[in-house]
Amino acid sequence: MTRVLYIDDETTLLNLTQIYLKEEADLDVEVAASAEEGLFRLKNESFDAIISDYDMPDMDGIELLKCVRNENPTIPFIVFTGKGREEIVIEALNYGADFYLQKGGDPKPLFTELANAVRHLVRRSQAEISAKQHEQYWTSIKESINEKLQRIEESAHILQKTPDMSPESGEHITKILTLVRAIHEELNNQYHPNQESS
Repeated sequence: MTRVLYIDDETTLLNLTQIYLKEEADLDVEVAASAEEGLFRLKNESFDAIISDYDMPDMDGIELLKCVRNENPTIPFIVFTGKGREEIVIEALNYGADFYLQKGGDPKPLFTELANAVRHLVRRSQAEISAKQHEQYWTSIKESINEKLQRIEESAHILQKTPDMSPESGEHITKILTLVRAIHEELNNQYHPNQESS
């Protein structure tokens, strides 16, 4: 289940949002009544996404966002606030917020939009993490194969210098070296997930 931390100093809205997202959207929502409490929980627990108010007494949502991004540059961060001024929206997005939603109006469609945003951003984040892990795995495998091929190539060159080598053995070594170079080339030209097809 997707685990979300919702940070807001408005206790009533905090509880209502938590109940709705848990019961209607099947999200595991934990709450914090201040930015300080939120940062403490983030240091000690694992979450898939963060929802934060902007206007809080100890630290506003932008300052909180900056602190979060210093520690975790990829976790989805949604600014959920009654402040709809354009400069706040721009600032939030510039500092790495993934989504901005203004409070107010009919609560059901508002909470539905919030839940949909959480699900979408978490799916995107997980896909990016998976792609990065796959790329790292591919890179490590390629490096390992290249290293082993290098050892084979070095051994073959040493054997080529053996004084009493028969012509037949020399031909086999030449074939081995040709094959090693071909594998090297294929590995280095191999398509991988982050490479654009031409």
